[in-house]
Amino acid sequence: MRLIVFTLMILTPSWLMGLSPKRTYDRTPHDLRMKYEKLMIPSTSGSQLKAWYFPSDLGDQLMIISHDGVGNMGDYLERVKILVHYGFSVLIYDYRGFGESSDFKINKYQYIYKEFYDDFDAVYNYAENRFHHELIAYGWGIGAGISVSRGYQKDDIAGIIADEPFVDFTALKKQFIKINAVMTLPSGIENNEFNVLNVVQKEPGKNLRGILYLHGSNNFLYSTAEMENLLQVTSHDFKDLYQFVVASRMDNFTVNESDYAKQIYSFVLNL
Repeated sequence: MRLIVFTLMILTPSWLMGLSPKRTYDRTPHDLRMKYEKLMIPSTSGSQLKAWYFPSDLGDQLMIISHDGVGNMGDYLERVKILVHYGFSVLIYDYRGFGESSDFKINKYQYIYKEFYDDFDAVYNYAENRFHHELIAYGWGIGAGISVSRGYQKDDIAGIIADEPFVDFTALKKQFIKINAVMTLPSGIENNEFNVLNVVQKEPGKNLRGILYLHGSNNFLYSTAEMENLLQVTSHDFKDLYQFVVASRMDNFTVNESDYAKQIYSFVLNL
């Protein structure tokens, strides 16, 4: 059994499994000569979240980016550059325990923490109060699931882009057992407002105009059938699921940056 678990952890990219926080930024926007503003955003329990704001003069839409709990936001500046190039302003942040956000003890074998939902809420509230932009929630991995479960009913979210969101925690627990993954979930996180499958069947926020799901064909945590069911039960008229044909378990952005950016831009353009 131990050999099987070890093999799975070696062959499985961390963005599909556990949390892997990194405190030091290997790259900053300054290193890439990007125009940005450093922010510290207060969250619950006295936590402070490090964030970077990238303004764009080419449009009035602001992307709130929630990453997958691997590394920190400095590892995802290539995505930010592409979005800014397409005319979006961007607000990216680190959950507590990541980067220069407040200290928070993290077990790398826990899939997600409830506190990360609070962190999304804090960043959303900051963006809503400070910026006069149309807000779009975008995330991948756990960041996608949080963006959906928290953003779906918020009145000032116009669009959601969810790249490989967790679908249903009850099914996910069974999948962890099936693949012999030593992973845990917080207690009381199933079948409620933390669970994407539950949230999307509710009435969406009054200004939500669309939701885009992105999925890789070789994702073994959430199957294509599960993603198709998620799309079907989502109680919104403007919704879509785009599947990347993936030869290995690579991140969807890494597989085809051009196509990835095209899907995002086309979705937002048609909101």
